[in-house]
Amino acid sequence: MSYQSFRVEITRDETVASGGVSIEITAYIDRVPETNDYSFGRLTRVPKGVWNSRLQFAGDFETLSEALAAIGAAYRDIERIRCYEYTVDDEYAREVAPLVRSGDKWLPGDGPRA
Repeated sequence: MSYQSFRVEITRDETVASGGVSIEITAYIDRVPETNDYSFGRLTRVPKGVWNSRLQFAGDFETLSEALAAIGAAYRDIERIRCYEYTVDDEYAREVAPLVRSGDKWLPGDGPRA
């Protein structure tokens, strides 16, 4: 039996003067996230004192479509989502092609940024 979940993490992007955000989705495949600090099925503000003070919102989702719906509801103007895959065989999460908005859909973009 395989296990799969999607963790969304939204951080303050300090490279953008207007206070933009950076969104990442990590697919956990046949492994459980190492921490269970986040809500399941929705995005919530992360607790104070979390390891990275730039981290603002997070949540775990059963499917990618649920994760994308939550992101779309909270951040309608986001155009790109960085994606990672973390399998039972990997020591660290591997960056994969990002998702890029095309109208109302999310499509795989070019490979990971160098």
